Amino acid sequence: MDLKDMILVTENDRGTETNMLMTLDDYKSFIAVDDMSELADNLLQLGRTLGEADNFAEYYRAANVTVSARFCLDDIQLGHFLQGLYNDSKEFRFDKEASSSECVAKLKEIGMTDKGWVDDFNLHYEMENRSFERGQTFHNFNDHDYMVLEALSPRNLVVMDMKSGSLTIALGATEYKRYPKDEKPTKDNTTMGVSWEHGIYLGSTLSTTNFKAYKREYGTPEKIEDIYDYRAKLKQKFYFYQDMSKDDDVPKKLQNDFLHQMYEDFGTIEEDCFYDRLEDGKYDEGFKERQVKEEKCR
Repeated sequence: MDLKDMILVTENDRGTETNMLMTLDDYKSFIAVDDMSELADNLLQLGRTLGEADNFAEYYRAANVTVSARFCLDDIQLGHFLQGLYNDSKEFRFDKEASSSECVAKLKEIGMTDKGWVDDFNLHYEMENRSFERGQTFHNFNDHDYMVLEALSPRNLVVMDMKSGSLTIALGATEYKRYPKDEKPTKDNTTMGVSWEHGIYLGSTLSTTNFKAYKREYGTPEKIEDIYDYRAKLKQKFYFYQDMSKDDDVPKKLQNDFLHQMYEDFGTIEEDCFYDRLEDGKYDEGFKERQVKEEKCR
């Protein structure tokens, strides 16, 4: 099952709180609502929790008995739920027997205990041979999605957290296949994720100047043989900035930063104007400067 199909359920019976994990069918059986109109209303409230951060739908099952429920957002929220962060009292318990067997199996699959902690001892990590390119997105094992803003070298990347917009230099980035130890990997029990050996956190402000410095420090020199290679690189950069400035998954501030950087680098954000300048050789000075620097380094 997918984590987002799991329902986080808390029953508060006269102040005694019990946490459970359920499928939708088991949840409907648990609340035992016979009136179809009432059931539809309850499921509508439950459906509104999809994608919401911490909202729970509430249902008064009996006098002094309240059921709070929501669809699971991600493994971080699941861990917080099992740790009791959403409970009113510290005196709560997790009822494994009342939970759906599919949900209990999912916990084992992702290596999480019923206390909300990931136990790496029970997981096997297998390195994958993946190459990273600018504009790619990937998932990491903290349930965050990242976009590659710059591939400094095959395993050193500048990445952006798609949730917060924060930037990180990910050194030693590697993709792994993760599945429970002593089990054969299958589609259902395997999670793909990227992790890195060391991260340098940059905040959330773009700077081409900084990118160049990081590329010198952590990158592999680009092979640009002639003016045509150089112009092709400029086209690639222009379209990357353009795509990022229009990507709704990118925070608005960073969309504006990409537009600003596009104008700084090319003197325009208009595609036709950029091509006119490119064909007229307006940007060729950068290639000449590059050649001079390479000659000095020889």
